[in-house]
Amino acid sequence: MAKNTTIQTVLGPISTGDLGGCLSHEHLIASPTGFETDSTLEFDYEGEMMKAVAQMNDLRAAGIASIIDPIPIELGRNVDFMADVSERSGVNVIAATGLYYETGYLAGFPTYYKAKRVEELTEIFTKEITGGIGPRKIKAGIIKCATSANQIGQSETKALTAAAQTALATGVNITTHTEQGTMGPEQMDIFEGVGLDPKRVTIGHCSDSADIGYLVRILKRGAYIGFDRVGIEHSIDDETKAGVVTALVAMGYEKQIVLSHDNVSCMHGFRSRPPDPKRSFTYLLEQFVPQLKEAGVSEGAIQTMLVDNPRRFFEGA
Repeated sequence: MAKNTTIQTVLGPISTGDLGGCLSHEHLIASPTGFETDSTLEFDYEGEMMKAVAQMNDLRAAGIASIIDPIPIELGRNVDFMADVSERSGVNVIAATGLYYETGYLAGFPTYYKAKRVEELTEIFTKEITGGIGPRKIKAGIIKCATSANQIGQSETKALTAAAQTALATGVNITTHTEQGTMGPEQMDIFEGVGLDPKRVTIGHCSDSADIGYLVRILKRGAYIGFDRVGIEHSIDDETKAGVVTALVAMGYEKQIVLSHDNVSCMHGFRSRPPDPKRSFTYLLEQFVPQLKEAGVSEGAIQTMLVDNPRRFFEGA
């Protein structure tokens, strides 16, 4: 595969050289499946948009130029909201096509998509990449797919297969959700079975696992791994996460790790939750990176994970 030189953002293509510092997994807006049927649910578009703009301004001032927002089709994806935030903040936003996992509290897969064949899902994903989404024809620049904890369901298998077929057809890469830090190698089995090069895949939420052996099994296949839940400590605390990243860097895997929070700016339709300083979009830079440095990770390695690796992932070279 030839080296890609452009990345599709919600405002149009940019050069891979203009990606800059990039957080690999953040969300500007998200909603639970079915929110659109609630006639009592109100949405302050302008207020939420300006809140997200302020957060992205803070992020840009901290040295991050881009985010990947891999919210899937059915979890309240709003590409117009993404585009408006990007335009007003100057932060590049890469939107996704694709579907979420099928079991658990936040399970996606509405019946409409469960009934689709692999070929039909591939057609939908491809159309959103090549033709765009909604009246503004905003194009997806990455493909999202997901698996449940300790299993890959029938619908998930179809979606992962369609994602790989779409990636081969369009040149657009894949980022994934793994529930509870499981099923990463099994996701790779599906992708490689379709013929996709592992370096075109980021296995997400690997930060939910402290099992070095599990992580190395993914890394040895050539994929990237996302330590993309910094600040979310329901599975593993950040001190442990920093220790795992430090160990992997010492083993020579710094060129396959990307970093992020999995934050959401607007939780439209979700239950409100108390403010948490660890859920700031700048927490990784302000708190987690110093932890890495204290543990012995060099400034060069940190730049590799935040700047070089996202660019090389999109370039696919």
